[in-house]
Amino acid sequence: MNYRSAVFILAFIFLNLFSFAQEIRVEAQNMPLNKVLLDLSSKYDIQLSFDDQLLSEYSLTLNKVFTDPAEALQALVKPFPLILENVGGVFIIYASPPPKPQKKVFRISGQVLEMGSNEMLPYSHVIINGHATATDLKGSFSWVSNADSIFSVQASQLGYYILDTLLTSGKHHDLYLQPSVIGLKEVVITGKMLEESTQIGNQPGVEKLNHKTAYFLPGFGDNSVYNLLRLQPGILASGEQTSEPTIWGGYAGHSKVMFDGFTIYGLKNFNDNISVFNPLVTKSIDVYKGGYDARYGERVGGIVDVSGKNGNNIRPAFEFCVNNMTMNGILEVPVVKNKSSLLISFRQTYYDLYNPREFNLSGKNQQAENNQEILNLNVIPDYAFRDINIKYAARIKGKDLFYISLYGAKDDFSYAISEPLQFVNLIKNTGEKIKQGGGSIFYGKSWLNGNTSNLIISLSEMKSEFSNIQGFEIRYNSKKNIRQDLLSENRVGELNIKIDNRFAATQGQMFEFGGGIIHNSTSIIEDTFNIQSVNIQEKASRTYLYFQDIISNNHGSNIKLGLRTSYANNTKKIYLEPRISTSIKIAEYWKINAAWGIYNQHLVKASVVDEYGNYRYIWAVDNDNGVPIAHAIHYVLGSSYQKMGFTLSLEGFYKNTEGISRYINSQKFNIEDVFKGKSRSYGLDFMIQKEFRGHQAWVAYTLSKVEEHFDYQINNDYRRAPQDQRHEIKLAALANFDPFFVSSSYVFGSGFPAGALTYTGVEDDTPYSRLDISFTYKFLDRKVKGEVGISILNVLNTQNLKYENFERIPSIQTSSINIYTEAIPFTPALYIKISM
Repeated sequence: MNYRSAVFILAFIFLNLFSFAQEIRVEAQNMPLNKVLLDLSSKYDIQLSFDDQLLSEYSLTLNKVFTDPAEALQALVKPFPLILENVGGVFIIYASPPPKPQKKVFRISGQVLEMGSNEMLPYSHVIINGHATATDLKGSFSWVSNADSIFSVQASQLGYYILDTLLTSGKHHDLYLQPSVIGLKEVVITGKMLEESTQIGNQPGVEKLNHKTAYFLPGFGDNSVYNLLRLQPGILASGEQTSEPTIWGGYAGHSKVMFDGFTIYGLKNFNDNISVFNPLVTKSIDVYKGGYDARYGERVGGIVDVSGKNGNNIRPAFEFCVNNMTMNGILEVPVVKNKSSLLISFRQTYYDLYNPREFNLSGKNQQAENNQEILNLNVIPDYAFRDINIKYAARIKGKDLFYISLYGAKDDFSYAISEPLQFVNLIKNTGEKIKQGGGSIFYGKSWLNGNTSNLIISLSEMKSEFSNIQGFEIRYNSKKNIRQDLLSENRVGELNIKIDNRFAATQGQMFEFGGGIIHNSTSIIEDTFNIQSVNIQEKASRTYLYFQDIISNNHGSNIKLGLRTSYANNTKKIYLEPRISTSIKIAEYWKINAAWGIYNQHLVKASVVDEYGNYRYIWAVDNDNGVPIAHAIHYVLGSSYQKMGFTLSLEGFYKNTEGISRYINSQKFNIEDVFKGKSRSYGLDFMIQKEFRGHQAWVAYTLSKVEEHFDYQINNDYRRAPQDQRHEIKLAALANFDPFFVSSSYVFGSGFPAGALTYTGVEDDTPYSRLDISFTYKFLDRKVKGEVGISILNVLNTQNLKYENFERIPSIQTSSINIYTEAIPFTPALYIKISM
């Protein structure tokens, strides 16, 4: 055999052996898998490891040729729950682990609405399977459960009966709440005509007010919102603050008031008789006194968030109210039935409320300052007011909400004095005209999974014109000495574009996040003796984001962890505002609440103090020219007990605030500059409230202290702030003898440091005391509802001072005059209301 033949034969044998080694033939006819594998192992020398008993349970039929053992074995185990692995040349076959059971997620979503009008009820309380949550602005809520597809749901809102029901997952639910105040005699309601006036103690620093209860309190029909606000703990009632609420010792401009998402800067609203909100269009009132969560910002004080009615989209509705001071009407017209409506309301003072010629010269004051005589003069000013609300609202796809809300108001406050005093005639003409406008466009989207997103674009503007001419005329030669001739104009505006999102993540956990852009503009123009002395125009914008995680359990406890951050374009700085709050249910009826947070305010209201210690306030934005950003830290700790119509709440607060601006122009003390200050306010709020068979009563008490320190002070000691008041107690009672209702309220305040108006440190507190009573009668039929009432304000005719309108002026070189705008004297107030 030659060489070539030998090579050929060896190649042939090699190829045949190779082909034989790679070819695996499987022939099985309904044969157990273990036998098929054993046959292959012996025939092709394949090393196998498997559970013989397990594989004997599987049978197969297969006739096929494979190129290698791995391919053949993979085809054999593929139809069965088996896994094949090659470990060191040994093929191991074992059972697949059982699949993990897929976790079922059940989701529920819905809206809380008013029965009879389809009005969406914002910020309603909803308890789902024991977990507490709240609806958003359009009454929407969502929740996730891993346990059951049946949800136990309890929905409640102040002024409405509680709805307790069972709902199934997988679809959107509309929950209709029945109003607790019903106007039909023929319908017998076993519940209560007067629901509790306040929900307090559920969250730290938060109160929810029942605007329906406010109608029964003493006062004019136009100020029921502020009537209820002023009777709450922590909100100043003494001195009759009307342009804006003073909450937990905050300074002017530190608290923010919103209506339908846009800012209300405050009107003069003289003598607490007309509130800036028309009560006929008010739907919900939420007060955040301090320690509030990351959704709210731009203030270092409190927040009052008022939502307006969307209008009746079922049938036309009309309401008209007239009292001693104003005429007030509201019209609601469905545009598309059950889908959209148009609401229009208008208020107007219909005669001169006060005669500017009336005054009361009280004579010489025994106290003298710097050897000067001080005369006290009580003045009753002239005042006029009007406002209008227009709102179009539509429900889109049944659960989304769109609305356009517009608001405009104007008031004119003035008084004039020409009074003979000793050898001169006092001359003083003072006035302030304020115009306020605002509007918002809102779209709230409810997604298929129940999560929600809300977009709101709001715009607001306020223009204030202040004028003051004061001096005296010498009688014997008629020579006039005008010491001040001032005309000041202050404008402030805000544009806010904001988006909010709520996402139910897992059972007991919800995420809230969003952001937006804020643009502010301010202007200050002042003329002194017809010469322009000040002309400042400022603009500032900020971009902000927020996120918070809300974790709750089915025992009624929760914790909120949040962060709000903003970037200010004018200062080129980033500001971080972490927030944390918790509400822990320690027993069936007891809760402990706590909150901590950092807050920044870029649009501030600076005080201007003249030669005699008189205060004015102007809006300005933080800048590098002396107006600092206001910065505050809030601490809140409290506890509440609630059981069967009885509520006991005790809440302590502490606030450190920096960046307070004060401009002082005093030749006497040789001071003219913008000074920075800081303050600290701390105290304790106490409230006890009881409801019994439709009647209710409460006692609110605030013990507090507000101290300040400014750069111009000689030493580093803190002293009392102008709004500091040590004690304030408020009593209220409402009795239901349907159709007759009787109510009464009493406020006592220990007084403010009058000397703080001069920066001399002299203090002379003047206590405040006022008792009011009210009687209401409802006369009703099927279509037209009627109501008539009488209130007697300041029954005891106590002489109180109005905090905002104290003024000190010079008369001649040896004397000065204190002018007090008198607070509400003994005043009967009548009103009649017709609705259909």
